[in-house]
Amino acid sequence: MPQFKDVPGIIALLLRLTIGHIQTPRQNFSIKQRVDALPLDNAPLIDSIKIHWNDNLIPFIHAENESDLAVGLGISHAHLRLGQIEFLKYVSQGRLSELLGPIANDIDHTLRVLDLGKVSKASYAAMPESTQKWMQSYAAGINYVVENISDNKSLWPEEFQILNVQPTRWAVEDLLTLARLNCADFTWGMWPKLLPLRKRKDWFAVWRHLMKFGGGPPVPKHNDLSSDDALEWLSGLFGKPGGSNAVAIAAEKTAAGNALLSGDPHLPMVLPNFWILGGLYCPTLKAVGYMLPGLPAVMVGRSGDIAWGGSSMHAASSDLFDVSHQASSSFKTRTETIKTRWGGNKTVTLRDSDYGPLLTDAPMFSNPTSPTANSSNTKSNDVKFAFRWVGHQVSDEITAMLGVARSRTFGEFQTALKDFAVAGQNMVYADTSGNIGQLMAARLPKRPSERPSDVVLDVSEHQYWNHMIDTRALPTIHNPDIGFVASSNNKPDVDSDVLISCFFSPDDRVERLKSVLSEATNIDSSLLRALMTDVKSDTGVELRNAILPFIKIKNTHVYECLANWNGEYTTDSAGALVFEFLLYHFALALHGKEDMDVMTVSWDPRSLLMADIQHVPAPVLAEALNEALSKCKVALQKYGTWGAVHRLRMNHPLAALPVLGKRWRYGESAVAGANETLMKSAHGFAKGKHYVGMSSTARYFFDLGDTDSNWFAMLGGQDGLPGSDAFIDQVTLWNAQDMIQIPINIATVEKTFTLCVTVRPSNN
Repeated sequence: MPQFKDVPGIIALLLRLTIGHIQTPRQNFSIKQRVDALPLDNAPLIDSIKIHWNDNLIPFIHAENESDLAVGLGISHAHLRLGQIEFLKYVSQGRLSELLGPIANDIDHTLRVLDLGKVSKASYAAMPESTQKWMQSYAAGINYVVENISDNKSLWPEEFQILNVQPTRWAVEDLLTLARLNCADFTWGMWPKLLPLRKRKDWFAVWRHLMKFGGGPPVPKHNDLSSDDALEWLSGLFGKPGGSNAVAIAAEKTAAGNALLSGDPHLPMVLPNFWILGGLYCPTLKAVGYMLPGLPAVMVGRSGDIAWGGSSMHAASSDLFDVSHQASSSFKTRTETIKTRWGGNKTVTLRDSDYGPLLTDAPMFSNPTSPTANSSNTKSNDVKFAFRWVGHQVSDEITAMLGVARSRTFGEFQTALKDFAVAGQNMVYADTSGNIGQLMAARLPKRPSERPSDVVLDVSEHQYWNHMIDTRALPTIHNPDIGFVASSNNKPDVDSDVLISCFFSPDDRVERLKSVLSEATNIDSSLLRALMTDVKSDTGVELRNAILPFIKIKNTHVYECLANWNGEYTTDSAGALVFEFLLYHFALALHGKEDMDVMTVSWDPRSLLMADIQHVPAPVLAEALNEALSKCKVALQKYGTWGAVHRLRMNHPLAALPVLGKRWRYGESAVAGANETLMKSAHGFAKGKHYVGMSSTARYFFDLGDTDSNWFAMLGGQDGLPGSDAFIDQVTLWNAQDMIQIPINIATVEKTFTLCVTVRPSNN
């Protein structure tokens, strides 16, 4: 937390932001103006390259060799998203204080503990020479743009003009550290929520049921768990982490006899979008699709032979170990200086153990790390937790994804991903021969498949980190008899001998996919596109049906809305509004405020409330529902529909600024969907107007029978420049459920990408 001595620095930041906004008026740019602004001469190229642009400012880079292709990709990413990747560079290296002053000291301290760049240098050294060259060329492309704008502040990204910070050159190690930021383990965000619950006397019951209902085999009872297991009936105690949907349909199940692949990644809604689109074309590498700004690889896409997509595995890539009883002398200590703008530099001490860095040294993780209520001889301030992360091991995701783009068969696809370690992905595959498949791209410790007995492990369990496995030893599906594969962050259909995850998403979305696809014949693009916007919740209907018998007074408008609800979370649905408000007030009436800290750990309380219905006496349920329905009546009168409370904001991060933030807000609208609908729009308990966090932010569809049938849409736009016509232009397409074609054939590109520039090397 900032201290009194930091006040001058905080005031300086506010003044800088105010003055910067005044001195940097918003400018508007057409697509052609943005293309014309690209530097063209004296580029670090071997030969000239062409960059074709469509009306949405999507680049298609045409080069004669892979080195120049990577340079062109770096130029395109920097031209479109330099502000975004430059900011993320400061984040990934724990250097935000250099931008924002002392207010960011604790964030930087935590990031230094996480040490995202720990193996960046070693990972680069371990890369094949071809990948090293690819990375060098990509960095050279970024630096070419940086050098061409460095002396003209008006060309800097708008955010950096306001902060008065000049963009800087990039090294390959910077890129690899940024890549690790994109691979950060989602369980890190769970630890601050889970660790405070360890103070509860019933903690081991809470944890056991979290594991039991999180997918996979239940954990055995802990020795300290009392025989009176008062929480036996609890389920779904922890939230449903965000994720994605991906499906591949075999040729024999489609209308045209071609394999199809489609999906939609789910990420926090922010402008600019986390994804960026592009096309790559040279004699040895041809691919189109989604990339992450600052990473030179197609993460979701299509080549001439195959298509690939996927969803997060929620992989168990990290473990916490209790090192409280380890001698302090056994820790390796180093100091680092956090350079701080408008304040004194801060020196921090970082400790490492044989079991990983000490997470409890990080300010953002220090407060909740207390011993369990059942433990003894450990004072709260003596608790020390270390963490192991697969991302602190040398790995090579860039070579893996470049290999994917060059693959022609499922076997080559699997082999390419053997060096892919983090963040673990359920990869979905289809090819031009009509084959489909699914595999896990991850590196994991060879742990037993049983769930751990606590979120914090004894150091004896560190032994499993001595043996690691990769995708070749993990479950794989190839050409299943059902004719499709589907993934929605769910527990895999095929059992594994090792622990895959402690926190799979519930099966709501994947079961919805399976239900629709199993019954369908002659599947085509219209069905797969419809699934991307599907907002029906079958489990919501099941829970509603379980609730209705306990409602005694049925001749009310609220009851009619609930009883007639078809399970669809459309913006005009009164039933969805009543149902979601009922969940919150029902839970509150049953459990009281004192236990809502446990219940609100969950993003979706449905499974918990279903367990209540099965275990709580009927009179108690009826009384709680009667109380909850009275609240729903007020909500229905006030709001009327789900869309009136379930809202989507189109905001840049700077929208959070008081007063000044108005400049960075791009509208608010009703949005369909909910936590576990296929078109995800995640939210917590609904007790009033709220804003979507994790949501569907991108869509894709590939027809493997046509090399040019590759379709995409993002919630936002390609350009990171706020005044650009391509900053939020795809929102209209998104709302209309339309998509943008990115062909692979260069002749088609030349016809449809109507703007083209030639970037020339220094010898031309």
